Amino acid sequence: MKRIARNRKRLSYICSILLFFILVFIHAPRILRSLFPTPHLEIIEKYARDNQIKITMVYAVMKAESGFKTRAVSPKGAIGLMQITESTGRWIASELGINEFSADQLADPELNIRFGCWYLAYLLKRFNGNSELALAAYNAGEGTVSRWLDSGNIGWENSKIKYLPYKETEKYLVRVNRIYFVYKTLYPELDSW
Repeated sequence: MKRIARNRKRLSYICSILLFFILVFIHAPRILRSLFPTPHLEIIEKYARDNQIKITMVYAVMKAESGFKTRAVSPKGAIGLMQITESTGRWIASELGINEFSADQLADPELNIRFGCWYLAYLLKRFNGNSELALAAYNAGEGTVSRWLDSGNIGWENSKIKYLPYKETEKYLVRVNRIYFVYKTLYPELDSW
């Protein structure tokens, strides 16, 4: 009798564990989508398409940069969803033919996304479509990454960056790539331009 009771108890545990995993499997996409949302989708679709960059990459950068906080300001003064600095914002505004620009405008989600998408596309073109270099430059600056390339200070394995002189940028690159993978997996319909 004790043996039968133990077997029933084991079977009960196994069924409970199996049920748990089935429920997790069923609800995982919804849970993950709540952790990796798509705010400002219409705006991002517009500017990602205008600049021929992947919507999922924009979301990865935005989540890593600001966590989707519209009024985020970094210790270095980067502002908004895509964390554009005042000087980069002024330069982008001049490139886009926007005459009247102030740093306060970077808190506007649409302008910030427009500038961030344009800048990301610019960096992708500048580094011949290499998203690793473009993302590193988004974090450390175009000039910094160019100097690293010129001096051979970037460690490569296949076509992926394995180490950079700035640990902060190295961690940023890993983080954005992980987030990008999740967005591509959860939203394959958005992984195009």
